[in-house]
Amino acid sequence: MEILMVTGLLAYIMNYIIGKNKNSRLAHAWFNSHRELLESNFALVGDDGTSKEPVSTGKLNQENEHIYNLWCSGRVCCEGMLIQLKFLKRQDLLNVLARMMRPLCWLTLNEEDMDTFVFSVGTKKAMAKLQKEMQDLSEFCGDKPKSGAKYGLPDSLAILSEMGEVTDGVMDNKMVHYITNHADKIESIHFSDQFSGPKIMQEEGQPLKLPETKKTLLFTFNVPGMGNTSPKDMDSLLPLMNMVIYSIDKVKKLRLNREGKMKADRNRARVEENFLKQTHAQRQEAAQTRREEKKRAEKERIMNEEDPERQRRLEEAAQRREQKKIEKKQMKMKQIKVKAM
Repeated sequence: MEILMVTGLLAYIMNYIIGKNKNSRLAHAWFNSHRELLESNFALVGDDGTSKEPVSTGKLNQENEHIYNLWCSGRVCCEGMLIQLKFLKRQDLLNVLARMMRPLCWLTLNEEDMDTFVFSVGTKKAMAKLQKEMQDLSEFCGDKPKSGAKYGLPDSLAILSEMGEVTDGVMDNKMVHYITNHADKIESIHFSDQFSGPKIMQEEGQPLKLPETKKTLLFTFNVPGMGNTSPKDMDSLLPLMNMVIYSIDKVKKLRLNREGKMKADRNRARVEENFLKQTHAQRQEAAQTRREEKKRAEKERIMNEEDPERQRRLEEAAQRREQKKIEKKQMKMKQIKVKAM
């Protein structure tokens, strides 16, 4: 039994060391093949966040044994781009069996450089999952994922779009070329002016204000090799980074026509109205709690007053304020009755 345990431990350690080294080789192979493109498009490549002023380190930031990050900034239209290379947890045998590595590319655009629309394209499975889980896609792309056959996309891919005008605008010849030629490496592409991340789960409680949104482009890719990825496979991802760069400029140029803009504005007003209806009771309850806490604090202040005369004056002032509130409420009710008549 002890021999089996020792053998298993040694296998784990060896797997960890070999896997860690392989992840490092793959990460640096990816960076070496993409570095020239990134440095030609961004003024800063590789800031690690350790300095007060942004500094271009020109290298990946290793978060742990299987995650490498790269922050790029200094480009028109774009506040910044975070690239995350998430490799296999090779010390985790179950994860290795999953055999899937998915690089993530996350761009935040300047407020003025993206119109009001939500759009996504990717595998059918990814689209169904994202529509269910992501706040913006569930709110603004209510229809089921649609086939991209109209644009010449393979059957494996589907589209979620706020409106047809957006799909026609995004899916130009060059974008279709990128997607069709690299469909096997694309998990999902997500453009949104209303991006706020995943939905808030029911058990986490209903927020009392709408989530903060960012104009975002989000790309998730599948790396070839199914867990047996080689450094050469990382070179095959370079056209996808060209697509990312192209998408930044594409989105900046894409502007809705008058009817499309009005529809987008109505959609956002509808979402806000629905949210306010859903949270009305919670906001009333929160306001009542604040009033009670304020009243309790005032009562404690009066009770803690050592001067009897001052305590009496404070009590009388509190009673007068309460009486004014009651009279104001009664007056309002009378006005409502008169209007109803």
